[in-house]
Amino acid sequence: MKIGLPARIAILGATMFCEKIFLGGFVNSQAAQAARGFGAFVRFAQHWGFRFAVTFFGALVVIAFVRGGDQLSAAAADIGRWRISPLWIVAHFFLVACLIPLSFLLYGSGTSPPLFVGIAVLGLLFGLAAAWTALSAMAPWACWLRAARALGVIWGYAAIAAVLGVAAMEWSQKLWAPTAGMTFNLVSRLLRPILPTLSADVATRVLSTDRFSVEVTEVCSGLEGMGLILAFTAAWLICFRREYIFPRALLLIPAGILTMFALNSLRIAALMLIGNGGYPNVALYGFHSQAGWIAFNAAACGLVFLSQRSAWLSRDTAPASGAATDNPTATYLMPLLAVIAAGILSNAMSGQFETFYPLRLILGLAALLLYGGKLARLDWRFSWRGPALGVLVFLLWMGCAHFLVPSAAQPLPLLAMSPAMRLGWIASRLAASVLIVPIAEELAYRGYLMRRLVNEDFEAVSYASIRWPALAASAVIFGLAHGALWLPGIAAGLAFGLLVMRRGSLGEAVAAHATSNALVAVSVLGFDQWQLW
Repeated sequence: MKIGLPARIAILGATMFCEKIFLGGFVNSQAAQAARGFGAFVRFAQHWGFRFAVTFFGALVVIAFVRGGDQLSAAAADIGRWRISPLWIVAHFFLVACLIPLSFLLYGSGTSPPLFVGIAVLGLLFGLAAAWTALSAMAPWACWLRAARALGVIWGYAAIAAVLGVAAMEWSQKLWAPTAGMTFNLVSRLLRPILPTLSADVATRVLSTDRFSVEVTEVCSGLEGMGLILAFTAAWLICFRREYIFPRALLLIPAGILTMFALNSLRIAALMLIGNGGYPNVALYGFHSQAGWIAFNAAACGLVFLSQRSAWLSRDTAPASGAATDNPTATYLMPLLAVIAAGILSNAMSGQFETFYPLRLILGLAALLLYGGKLARLDWRFSWRGPALGVLVFLLWMGCAHFLVPSAAQPLPLLAMSPAMRLGWIASRLAASVLIVPIAEELAYRGYLMRRLVNEDFEAVSYASIRWPALAASAVIFGLAHGALWLPGIAAGLAFGLLVMRRGSLGEAVAAHATSNALVAVSVLGFDQWQLW
């Protein structure tokens, strides 16, 4: 099958990552941690070698994509002309299967030092052979060699980035404790004027009042958020380097890091205030789990928005007219993003039960109305096949849910609501799951992602021209978005995608999706299957 180089690289990366996780399950982790001498060296080399490889090839792909070049484009086109070889795929999985007993025996009990060396060498040889067959399955080696020569100095840039990245991983671990201490001190200073009875124990990093307490552990230091914003700003500046003025644009990196540190301190202070104000469940179960993502999204969007409108940082600060309605990507993604953003906000304001779920309905409907003119021009027609497939997906969903999620009755917070509020919540949940979510998710996953994986100009891609790699990738991402029900989610993504590809109408998938969600709602409301909601 002929597919482009980016899709081949994505398949290789995903396959090898899954195989690494799979093979790791056969390693005796306790024996590996207790190993000494050459065994400890092998464990160290595996641990940091994997991190280096991931960082190196990630940097290689990103830098190659940014730099481009005629030679690299020609090499990519050359690779894309070849069909994927099933024989090399079989050989690859055979070699991976051979690594299973080697992984099990490597740190097995009673393994003698000479035998350990032999197993380690065999594992390395089989691993290299597996990587070689994986590349051979995607294209002949002559093509890969031409692509490697076309990369030129990019190999060096990627190696430098990988060395710095791996070093930063090791170095950052030493920053957890001092950064947590700085966060604790800043939060205590912020809260003292507001909470005069605040007690701050420096030794344990515990902030407490007579009503609520918070421990600022090392994971609360904000380093994860700072790492995310560092990666985001670096990637943003690389992708849009022609739009910014360098080197001053590099100031966005420390600005983003400092912003995330400040927002993390405000997050912990707000957590303390919410808990002390008499809403401990909201603080612990809602705000605590969502506020970090809210802070990151706010910092990332704020940096992009302000930097693009700064004449000191950006070369072109003129706002594009009609961007809200003329951007096809926004048309397909904004409804789902609005629902997701509403979910983050509603969970942050709720406790263990999402009291403010109606916010999802409001923002999702608002996004659909905002882009209603463009959406009205899409093909929403459907036949009996859509609802029929929806019934089959529902049956599969229920069968898998029986094994994957425990049964649950109606949540107590919902029962405690007044009849009017309970009816309003249920009506909002029903309307969102049957009317808003199917449209938003099908626009994003089938309308945009499945076609975007084929071509950058996704609107020019006909559904009939889509092949299995794009279908599979979009279905997997769709399934993973459904948490514990990821397996039926992947199956549903495949079914909805195939229906769209066969019928050429997004309306078919929306009808199938809406039917399935409506039947799930019937199961919830009519048969007390609240674990499905």
